[in-house]
This record gives sequence, C-alpha cells and structure tokens, in this order.
Amino acid sequence: SFVGLKHALQQQFHNALNIWIAAALLDLVDGIAARKLNQSSQFGILLDIMADNILRTVIWISATIESSKSDLSWENGVCVWAAIIICLEWITMFCTQSNQTNQKEDQKKEHWKDVNQKSVETTESKRSPPFWVQAVFKNNFCSLPGVLAIYGLFTAPLGTYVWYADRSHKTTWLLRLLSERKMSILITISYVGRFLSAMVELWLCYDFFRGVVARERCQQVKQKGS
Repeated sequence: SFVGLKHALQQQFHNALNIWIAAALLDLVDGIAARKLNQSSQFGILLDIMADNILRTVIWISATIESSKSDLSWENGVCVWAAIIICLEWITMFCTQSNQTNQKEDQKKEHWKDVNQKSVETTESKRSPPFWVQAVFKNNFCSLPGVLAIYGLFTAPLGTYVWYADRSHKTTWLLRLLSERKMSILITISYVGRFLSAMVELWLCYDFFRGVVARERCQQVKQKGS
C-alpha cells in the first residue's frame, strides 16, 4: 500500500496502479485460501481487515490528491466524500471486531462475516438484519448484491484515482485499455456498489451501538434488582 503511495506521490501512476491491483488480488486469494484450508486465526483475520483498510485508505488519499489538482470546484468534493468513507471503514472495523470480542466462546473462532451469515439464515434471530444486509451476505457474498458491494469497495477508490490521474493528462494503462466512456460506466457501477457497502457498514455500526446500549440497560436492571 505505502509503496504504491510513494509511486503515486512521485507521479509514477503506472507503478502505483499495478502495485495496488496486485495487492488487492493477493489479498483476495489469501483470504479465500485461508478459509478453504481452515487456516484462519483471530490475529490473521484482524491483520487481513487492517491490510484491506490501509490499502483502500491509501488509494482514497491518492485520489483526493489528484482530484485537488482539478480546476472544477465541485470535483474538490471528492476530498470530503473520501474522508467520510475512510472514517466509516475504520469505525466499522472497530465495531465488528468489538462484536467479535463480545461473542460467546463457541463463536469466537468464526469470522464475523460467517456470524452475520448465520444470523441471516436463522429466522429466530432477535436482531435480524435488514434486507439489503441479508442480500449482501447471502451465500458468503456469492450473490449479485454481494459481488456488487465487494466490487464497489475496492474499485471505487481505484477508479477515482485513475479518473483524476487521467484528467491531469497522465494517462494510465487502464484508459488505454478501455475507452473513457467504458471507464466512466465501470466507475459509476463501482459507486453504486460502494453506496451499498456503506449501507451495510452503517447497519453494522448501528447494530454494535444498539448492542452496547442494550447491555448497559441490562446491567442497570441487574444492579437495581440486586
């Protein structure tokens, strides 16, 4: 992530883009392999999530740097939206990992995504997720909403970076491969997916804070009862 940022700051856009794409693909393969081979651990899960967040944060920062070079004032709003997305991703990480810590012992060995998947499949769940969360987590993201959400999560920052790097007349190989019209369509789809991801993240945060409030109320009731 940081090597790519170094190249981006040095305006070596091809190198930065190649490094970030390679990092995202390696992370995808690593996560799938670890879960298929049952080699996941709590430390590995936390490290994987942190690596994902760092990668996306670095790309969003690079995208905002490129967008700030634009002469159009409305395009500088990318900085605001990038800041909101970065904060939301890190807050969501805190919430999901805190929920993982508060789970029962027999659940702590499971990935938080698997726990959410079980809550989707269990009709007796007291905290049934809304339909858009269920659609994304269904079959471990192997659904149209799930694929769209993951696509948006990683492609939105990359697409934004490529778009503004090319607007600064520093053409990347992606625009040479695809026309500007095709590129704009793919980026638009990624923004739709990122919006869907944001809805899921907001619900996860809401669910966490709702649980915190519920536990505090239970403790207060117990204290009054004793």
